[in-house]
Amino acid sequence: MIFKFRIADIVFTADIRYRYAYEIMKDYLTDDDVEPEFHIEATDEDIAREKELSPHALSSAGYESTALYRKYIYIVMERYNAFFFHCSSIEVDGKAIMFTARSGTGKSTHRNLWLKNFGDRVTVINDDKPIIRRIDGEYRVFGTPWQGKESLGANISVPAYALCFLSRAEENYIGAIDTPQVIARALNQTVRPREPELMSNLLELLDGFLTQVKCFDLRVNMNDDAAVVAYNGIFGSTEEE
Repeated sequence: MIFKFRIADIVFTADIRYRYAYEIMKDYLTDDDVEPEFHIEATDEDIAREKELSPHALSSAGYESTALYRKYIYIVMERYNAFFFHCSSIEVDGKAIMFTARSGTGKSTHRNLWLKNFGDRVTVINDDKPIIRRIDGEYRVFGTPWQGKESLGANISVPAYALCFLSRAEENYIGAIDTPQVIARALNQTVRPREPELMSNLLELLDGFLTQVKCFDLRVNMNDDAAVVAYNGIFGSTEEE
């Protein structure tokens, strides 16, 4: 069946065969009287290709979902000054904070410490695959249906404010880092297209994004005060400037 969605403030239609993909995406359904900007669907060939690419054994429904995601990502990268970023993203007092790290480092655990310490001031934007778009010169972090193992996220958009490169340590530490030091690290956390023109666009977007947001080296243990140290480093540095 064909459904209409609004994801990252982009309206499009998708032909969905399996209920699994529908359940993931249903919070982004829209009945706005807006003409869809494009259409996506997962063909049998797309599903077969996802099966070859995936390191995990999924059902056909699971492969359909990843194929739809892949098609959506490439279209928005090409047309909408957007890119996917592998991170846990939260909204704090109207600003988006992103934590990125290798899988298994503890992004979700650290996110939980922010929820524990700051309560209703924190909203999870997306715990795995938010979309970042540049709109009128401003970078915004958008929730998407693809939210990771815990399915945490919200259909919201928040101005990007800080990006933290997270690692584990015995003592909590946060320090600012400059754009030239983080471009290569940031590239490892997004989809890198093979097409030269798309790759060039991505590099230009990333450079602007990393220049606009505050970037931090964040080393934490998993004690409660890790979130407090991170918060003070991110927002305290602003107050001093």
